[in-house]
Amino acid sequence: MILLTGATGRVGKAAATELLSKGVPFRAFVRDADKFEHAGDGVEVAVGDFTDLDSVARALQGVTRALIVMGNHPEQAELEQGFATVAAEAGVAHLVKVSSMEAAPDATAALPKNHFETEQTIAELDLDWTFLRPNYYMQNMLMYAASVSRASSFALPLGRANTAMIDARDVGRVAALVLSEGGHEQQIYRLTGPELLNFHDVAEQMSTVLQRSIEYIEQTPDAFREVLGQFIQSPWQLDAVCELFGEIAAGSLDEQTTAVADLLDTPPTPFAAFVAEFAGAFSAPAP
Repeated sequence: MILLTGATGRVGKAAATELLSKGVPFRAFVRDADKFEHAGDGVEVAVGDFTDLDSVARALQGVTRALIVMGNHPEQAELEQGFATVAAEAGVAHLVKVSSMEAAPDATAALPKNHFETEQTIAELDLDWTFLRPNYYMQNMLMYAASVSRASSFALPLGRANTAMIDARDVGRVAALVLSEGGHEQQIYRLTGPELLNFHDVAEQMSTVLQRSIEYIEQTPDAFREVLGQFIQSPWQLDAVCELFGEIAAGSLDEQTTAVADLLDTPPTPFAAFVAEFAGAFSAPAP
């Protein structure tokens, strides 16, 4: 049995969809069963969360492979490591963790540092593991859909830094593959989209697809923090995100790999195709 955490999120939901399409049985570990859209499709649902290790232990009964994916959280490392430890005790043979491309021994930003520490803990357990380290998610651009729609522009503090943005659904598809077949033990996969783009390139591609001029505004870190602070109430979260974007601006995600195509035998989603799919969200309001 496979256990999916984060099954209502971007990566976990995509993994669930892929496993369903392959007819691979799995169990979803969710806080709210009503929010899991595949409930009732013959998929098992276990209710609980990472903070309740008793619920984790119940969800892991009979599980041989599990996906660890969760959103940014001040206690993320502790919670994920707790889950991994319980999984090892329950006899899980293989853990697949969605990590960060910036996870490394010399990581200093809180988010990639937490990911790397969790990777190290998992590597020391008596089980197999696979770490998925994705680049910047294309879905992050949807946070700026309203700005693109209303003002035909978006602002980020990333200067001319390159990223090889990846569709989170491609990460989910890779996760489903690794969970459902052997041969990926003790592997680290660095997952990216098919092209390196700075955000002026991103605006140019959006302009072409949407057939109107879209502008990327090079925002200052202080201005970014001020705007972000209107939406993020947690000081820890605010500091962590600003710190991470500072590293991206310095080139931490300037990397493009062929791992997705190599693993899935199909190219990763191009950014232009992503924009076309979500053109409705980016479209200018009707006059």
